[in-house]
Amino acid sequence: MKICLIKEDLKFKRKFIFSANIILFIMSNIFGLSDDNFSNTYSIAYSNTLVSFPVKSNPATYGDIRNLTLSCYYSNLNYGVYDNEDYQNSGFELFLPKITYTKNMTYYFSYEKNEVDKSKINIFSFGGASYNLIDFESEKLDIGFNIKKLNLENIVVDGESSKALFDVGFLVRKKDYLFGLSFINLNSNFEDKDFITVSRGTKFSIARIGNEFSVGFDITQRKLNNDLSSYSLALSASQLWRTYRYGSFTTALSMMIGDKRSSAGFGVFYKRDIWEAGYAFSFALNSPHSFNNALSLSVFWGKRDVESDYEKVIQREVKYRKDLMAEIYEAQKREEKLKANISKMQSEIDELVFNMKKLEDLLNAEKLKKKEIEEEKNRIKQTLDNIIEKQRRQQEELKDIEEKRRLEKLKLIEMDFNRDFETYMKIKSQGAAKEVLSGYLKKIISQYQDSGIDISIATVEMQNLLK
Repeated sequence: MKICLIKEDLKFKRKFIFSANIILFIMSNIFGLSDDNFSNTYSIAYSNTLVSFPVKSNPATYGDIRNLTLSCYYSNLNYGVYDNEDYQNSGFELFLPKITYTKNMTYYFSYEKNEVDKSKINIFSFGGASYNLIDFESEKLDIGFNIKKLNLENIVVDGESSKALFDVGFLVRKKDYLFGLSFINLNSNFEDKDFITVSRGTKFSIARIGNEFSVGFDITQRKLNNDLSSYSLALSASQLWRTYRYGSFTTALSMMIGDKRSSAGFGVFYKRDIWEAGYAFSFALNSPHSFNNALSLSVFWGKRDVESDYEKVIQREVKYRKDLMAEIYEAQKREEKLKANISKMQSEIDELVFNMKKLEDLLNAEKLKKKEIEEEKNRIKQTLDNIIEKQRRQQEELKDIEEKRRLEKLKLIEMDFNRDFETYMKIKSQGAAKEVLSGYLKKIISQYQDSGIDISIATVEMQNLLK
């Protein structure tokens, strides 16, 4: 009996020690999963800076997504902020843009599954962010929030626990610059008796977003409890590489330096039409050295490739211009033929006038065969009238052809003006400076103001810019 009790006591102690070790291991991973630590390709490649949109560590960035977007990812993570980790991370994110009470909003839904040893950590998230909520002309302010629920399963035998967390973020846009401030796990309470203890984090980020090259900087302060805290600095850069017909590539480099952990990250993303695929990895600079890897696939519904559409428009315009030039060439050939016929008829007229004069001279000189000569004269006169009428009609047709050619040339000039103005509108939509837009408009107006076409849209746009 005593031997059985001793065995049961040993089993209970082993189970308790094993469960306690798992709980401690899970707690270290929960700290990484619930704050701004690496989780998907974008956060690994850019070290959670604002160079990439959106980022989980600042919910206000959700508002920049203006198309229905679904993103799926898988990560194999081997290190975190505080120590080494070993778990697989997979999930999906759904961004749903809407207009709510006359304001643009983007709602966020996500599910994330993490497998740690024989335990599972499920994270359900719901959030939202505004788009240009407050507009100060040159600056725009957005606010976002995120509600997360963490569920831990099988941490101990038949054990389960959950916790809800709240994030809030602010984002300011000023021309090409972004300024972000976010508070992660704002409601985290270090005095909870529950073994799920997560950190509170504060992040400040700044980034400059260019058409092709972008850079970003981030500083993060984390606090796990009253005694344990950490900080990190991150710097990232990205370069866009365009191709003529086959989409675009984006490469990213980043580095994070912290008091607990430092790392370097790299990512490459291929985007074409409405989808984007990405791969990223990062390397821990502290010993022991290990890697994080991630893959992702994003689909953007309702989003069109502006470059492909513009290329199709150009192709259609080239075809139309080619057909129009062929029509102008055919009209020119018809014009030359009509001119040759008119010249020939003029020669016939001259010959007939000479003959008629000769007959008149003969009639006056000889007074013979007056009746026959008179009839011949009338016939020639009728023929002459018919030829002159035919000549008049063909001259009118020639004038019509010349007027048509003039209108077609005006149409070509108008097409060139519309294409230049569409190029201006594209430059304007990309956020070009007012001086660049004004100079481009002046060039368009000076080029087409004496061409005889309507350029009022350009002059009105110039007046609006000068205001």
